[in-house]
Amino acid sequence: MTRIVPKGISVTVAAETVRESDHEHCGCCGRQLPRSEVVELGNTPGVFICVGCAIWAARRIGPAATLRQLRFTPLGALMRRLAGSRTDAGPQAAIPILPSTDLDRTAAFYTTAGFTETGRHPGYLLMRTSDAELHFSLEPDSPAPGQCFIHVTDALKLWKQLRHRATAGVSPIADQDYGLREFVLTDPDGNRVRFG
Repeated sequence: MTRIVPKGISVTVAAETVRESDHEHCGCCGRQLPRSEVVELGNTPGVFICVGCAIWAARRIGPAATLRQLRFTPLGALMRRLAGSRTDAGPQAAIPILPSTDLDRTAAFYTTAGFTETGRHPGYLLMRTSDAELHFSLEPDSPAPGQCFIHVTDALKLWKQLRHRATAGVSPIADQDYGLREFVLTDPDGNRVRFG
């Protein structure tokens, strides 16, 4: 049976008559799961991924895949003409990689702050909220903390939400001389995520 995952990625669901003791490793996050909780990649037989990773991948490559499909259509030709013939392979996003001495603690902290864990690999954690993504690398020897800035549409509203959730490490919010209203979220490892 074929299931369509968001953004047109086709995957095949593992056989439903499989014994409960049968497990497969997710080729993305590495977790071992019952076959009923993984999907086999349609173009790569024998490689399984969990549904969470399939959805995460579909969201990440969705717009690019859609544009590739439009490439040879009249609409695609019109879009290329309107956009000029831009062919650069420039960056799409910058994602900070912050240090963590305990990935489970980091995941719990950022989940409280409204992020969702979207992937985990040995020594590596991916967290996401709407359009922002943070990555964390396991560095057990008390690394120097990092910092990053995330633009938001309403800093005051987000600040109030975090205070209402009793999220630890939320600084007071303040208007800056350069015109932004900002606050800082400091995690248990001392990483500072500034929102404004």
